[in-house]
Amino acid sequence: MRSESTTRPKQLDPWTVESRDPSIRSRARASATDPAPVPVEPLATAPDNAATTRAVGTGRTHEQVPKLTLLLVLGHHFERLVRNRIVKDYAEIARRTGLTRARLTQIVNLTLLAPEIQETILRRVLCADGDETIRERAMRGIVAEPDWTLQRRLGKLRGL
Repeated sequence: MRSESTTRPKQLDPWTVESRDPSIRSRARASATDPAPVPVEPLATAPDNAATTRAVGTGRTHEQVPKLTLLLVLGHHFERLVRNRIVKDYAEIARRTGLTRARLTQIVNLTLLAPEIQETILRRVLCADGDETIRERAMRGIVAEPDWTLQRRLGKLRGL
C-alpha cells in the first residue's frame, strides 16, 4: 500500500495575490517585502477630540464611507483581479477571502449597475446619525434588471 500525502492549499492573506505569471509574482513579492504605507493625517477639527484620521486626498474618514460604497469598490477590485488574470476565477477569490461564492457574486454584481447609479453610490456619505440611506440588500432588485434604463427608474424610486 502506497502512502500518498495530500497537501492542502496554502492559506493566504486575502489581500495578497500570488500569480502564475513570474513578472506579477516578483512585483507582488517586492511590494510585500516593502509595503508602501498609506499617508494619513489627523483631521484638523475632529469631533469630541477623537483620534480620527483620513486618507490624504479623500476628505473622508473611513467611518463616513457607507458600506454599499465599499462593497461597490470591492466588486470592481475583484472584477479587475479576474480580468487581469491575477486570479483564475471568482471561486479562487472566494477561497482566498473566506467569502462564499454566492456572497462574492452579490458583491461583483454591483458592478453591473448603470454608471449613473454607481457614481451616485460612490459620492454618497453617511447621514449625520451614521445610518445608511440605501442598503445593499435593496440594490439587489435593481442589479437583477439588465436594462440600464429600467435600473435608473428603479433607482429613482428608491431615492438614488
